[in-house]
Amino acid sequence: MSDLAGQRILVTGASRGIGRAIARGCLAAGAAKVGVGYHASPDAVRTLVAEDPERYLALEADLHDPGAAANQVRQFIAAAGGIDALVLNAGVNHPGLLLQAPLAELEATLRVNLLAPLVAAQAALESMLRARRGTLLFVSSVAAVRPSKGQSAYAASKGGIESLVRALGVEVGRKGIRVVGLRPGPTETDMFRATALLAGDKVREDVPLRRFASPEEVANAACYLLGPQASFVHGTIHAVDGGYGG
Repeated sequence: MSDLAGQRILVTGASRGIGRAIARGCLAAGAAKVGVGYHASPDAVRTLVAEDPERYLALEADLHDPGAAANQVRQFIAAAGGIDALVLNAGVNHPGLLLQAPLAELEATLRVNLLAPLVAAQAALESMLRARRGTLLFVSSVAAVRPSKGQSAYAASKGGIESLVRALGVEVGRKGIRVVGLRPGPTETDMFRATALLAGDKVREDVPLRRFASPEEVANAACYLLGPQASFVHGTIHAVDGGYGG
């Protein structure tokens, strides 16, 4: 795992799953302050923060509201005295056939998975551009390139995230800011279990390694991308999918 000593890192959607594992990984790698962004699961957040109350900072925000996404970043910057990295991990998935999807669910998926990261990145860039350094790590999904049944809106939102990584990388790279994307494959999380119910065992059979990832395996890759070993990694998407994405 990479050396993140002294860094101030905000992880959105860190109450469980991949986000929780990334927050723990950042702390283990020496981060000075790790923001734990959350909306639901307050008990889980309290349990996590209790592991190191001096370095964890819990920040609640409903990311259906773009303004809340920006405020969460600004609150972290104010409390931590700046920001070195922002991990845009929070997301929602409402599995189901597009023909049957309510408009409210489609809108919620795009708001949380695509609009909120855009607005949060804007808020972080206000600080990072002044410092002429920083890292934006966007968490995508293998669904962007190989969606399962019932993932039309989710896949569209994650495809947008991957395009954003490439486009934003062109904009800010010369200012000393790195933009990278992480594309997890099927991972043992609460969110993925809902998709697995629709896809059955077919997804597992199609993964060349014949298993799903653990959140910690994805977090290891995230910490590498945030660290100095990845200092020339920029504007690209990195898969941790057991070969599932092809």
